Amino acid sequence: MNSQRPERFACGTTLLLLFLLFSLPASAQDTSKTYANRTIEAIPIPKSAQPPVIDGDLSDKIWTMATKAQTFIDPQRSTPVGDQTEVTLLYDQVNIYVGFYCHDSRPDGITARETVRDAKLMNDDFVAVELDPFLTYKFDGYSIFMVNAIGTRSMRQSGGRAGKVEWQGDWEAAVKRVADGWTVEMKIPWGILSYPRVQKPINMGINFRRFQQRTQILSMWSDIGTQFFSEREGLWKGVSTPVQAWKPRISALPYLMPSLSLKDKSEIRTGMDIRYQPTPELTAVATIAPDFATVEGAVEGINFSRSERYVQDHRPFFLEGQDYFDLGRPYQLGRLFYPNRIGSMSTAFKVYGKTDTKTSLGFLSTFDFGNQSNFIMNYRKEQNASSGANLMMLQHVEKGADNTVLAAVENYRKGKWGFDSQYLQSLGQGAGGAAWTTAVNLQDKNLFATLRYKYVAANFLDTLGYIPFTNFQGISGFVNWSGFWRQGYWRGFEIGWLPTWTWDLDGVPFQRNAGLFATIESRNDNQYNLFMNGGKYYNDTDFTYTFEFVRNATNRFRKWGLSFTTGQQASLPYTAYGPQFSFRFGKHFDFIYSSFLQSYQGFSQQHILTMNYEINPYQSFGGRVVVDNSAVNVYLSYRNTGRKGTDFYVILGDPNAQSFVQRLLFKWVFAI
Repeated sequence: MNSQRPERFACGTTLLLLFLLFSLPASAQDTSKTYANRTIEAIPIPKSAQPPVIDGDLSDKIWTMATKAQTFIDPQRSTPVGDQTEVTLLYDQVNIYVGFYCHDSRPDGITARETVRDAKLMNDDFVAVELDPFLTYKFDGYSIFMVNAIGTRSMRQSGGRAGKVEWQGDWEAAVKRVADGWTVEMKIPWGILSYPRVQKPINMGINFRRFQQRTQILSMWSDIGTQFFSEREGLWKGVSTPVQAWKPRISALPYLMPSLSLKDKSEIRTGMDIRYQPTPELTAVATIAPDFATVEGAVEGINFSRSERYVQDHRPFFLEGQDYFDLGRPYQLGRLFYPNRIGSMSTAFKVYGKTDTKTSLGFLSTFDFGNQSNFIMNYRKEQNASSGANLMMLQHVEKGADNTVLAAVENYRKGKWGFDSQYLQSLGQGAGGAAWTTAVNLQDKNLFATLRYKYVAANFLDTLGYIPFTNFQGISGFVNWSGFWRQGYWRGFEIGWLPTWTWDLDGVPFQRNAGLFATIESRNDNQYNLFMNGGKYYNDTDFTYTFEFVRNATNRFRKWGLSFTTGQQASLPYTAYGPQFSFRFGKHFDFIYSSFLQSYQGFSQQHILTMNYEINPYQSFGGRVVVDNSAVNVYLSYRNTGRKGTDFYVILGDPNAQSFVQRLLFKWVFAI
């Protein structure tokens, strides 16, 4: 291949982006300030009045007393949407009551499919109320309550806390179809929220959202924009919160797990998860003899990669409060803390939350007695709604492999422009080097762009992190532009460009490449994707094209697609292809299949088939088959979970083994 081709590719992608920037229609004038930082008055229910019955019917007379939030905005245009939403809001000393009236000019197009509590509702018609009681103006300070058009509830509590249903607390919601849309009623107990416990009325951050699946419009009451500038959230004024003193809460989830094996010794294991909440905004979680045998982990792919692949960790202990430990992104230096680095644990403990409105803390410690221990501490101080700094320490203690990383992280944004930086120092056996990065960022309507400089020493080591490359320095960039058309055949597009120009610390060119991706979606839910990547890694040439088609892109119950990649990897011919299917048969049986076939220095293949039969929102049969070249793993399961009492599992096999394990496992989890 011509050695000049990567450079010509980088120039060509630049010209293509400039052409698109000037040829596509401009967005409407930004009038977001008109609809940002809106206010709504707090109106309590009189003690002599009856609160609304939560049945989805807004005809209760008490709603006529409520304060109203009206005129929902399309953040793509910063103008009112066509199908409007009206919100009514009341409260007493026990609950917050929220009513939504979702008008729809085509009620036959209202779509909702998810039926399992706390499932992702992002591709259903849904509404959401976001509460920011401490006025943090930060996503991790929000508690979000979502309901889709068939009444399925989903909740996210501030800080990512209380991932277990037993620890979340309960709330109510109901929906009703009406002639011109659908209505929702919610009842949110104060008891499941963290909020300031003061005598005088307070102001709370609040916002309301609605997603209309048919038009793919996410509208909102207070317009925080397409870049989600949370400092534009609304304000709920003059709220008299319940003032009873906070009572520390403690709860436990012990488990009993017998397993029968045809090859290994059968055993009975026990353990316990404990949660303690000493203050409204501070949570402690401990686990004793944890076992994640019932947790289905992500499957690592087999596609060509020049670095270690990142795999999402699904273990509940690490998901609890994860927002307080999640620092770093792939386009920066990497993930400073990567939970998958921690394998077996005898016991573990973490504390996370806020010590005041501007200060947050995360502390995590794990012990595998006789082998290793790990400590992670993250301290963050907010300067204002869009700026702050972190100090972080990660320590891995193991005989002959001690490692400590100290990190300082800063981010600052004023309006559209931002700046971020990271500085890391590693200590311990085989370590001693530093790593740092700094960047200037632009967030403007549907455009995000960053220009970054990176440096990672050859002897930098983060045993508990995911840092793909060391021994390099140089420049990288990222430009992402997206937009939506509200009429016509095409619905939306997204374009991205990722140039990199780095050299190793001896001055030898390392990465000189650029990636370009483009996605366009049609109104009938087809998605067309193009990915191009070309350049040099030292003296090796990479240049690949990927074409992908997805039908029913926003409907996981009728979704299928095909992808094809061709070109060169490490100067050798490369081809990969595979189909993907995601279907629901009837009302309860989900069938998901993905296949990846790769021709590169031989032939390799991976097939993943996942099945689940939902008996009801709490009970299901499921299983997964993974074929990874010649290795085949199969497991089957029965789950009765999601209630506030005993959970019960039966699993034949091991969800995360390389090949089939002849084992029958039972697990009971009890709520205390």
